Amino acid sequence: MSGRLRRWGAPGVHANLTPMIDVTFLLIIFFVLVSQIVEVEHVDLRLPTLIEPATAAPEDEQRLVINIVPGPAGRAAEYRMGTRAFSADAAGRAALRSALAEALAGNPVLRVNLRADRETRYEGVYPAIEALTQAARDAAAVRGQPVTPRLNLVVVTESRL
Repeated sequence: MSGRLRRWGAPGVHANLTPMIDVTFLLIIFFVLVSQIVEVEHVDLRLPTLIEPATAAPEDEQRLVINIVPGPAGRAAEYRMGTRAFSADAAGRAALRSALAEALAGNPVLRVNLRADRETRYEGVYPAIEALTQAARDAAAVRGQPVTPRLNLVVVTESRL
């Protein structure tokens, strides 16, 4: 056998696809016959109007962004709300509190995004949270009803503040 060359390779395994194709067509025919081909009826829906502000759509809500500008050693150098800047000392935090109270008096369900970078320590974030909490109390006292702002903490991966 060493002198003879093999003309044929190893026998291959071949799958017979005919039964699988038959089953596929049978399934297609089954689903076509079983499914109901009916035009969907048009149902007239009358949607209710919004009565309370808590039922408003999320895109209708107003958002306020407070940026924490990073300082040395992970502390906050200042707080920015829109175009206004507030220093990180007691006077700046008091001014931030009054600005937040004014915004909450106009919109009691205000969404507040508090933005800081990864290097900012909690000691720099806490004064802004405390200012928002006290501003909600101040706005509730002015309005005579509870004020419930929503706070979102946002961590910025790249320093763009």
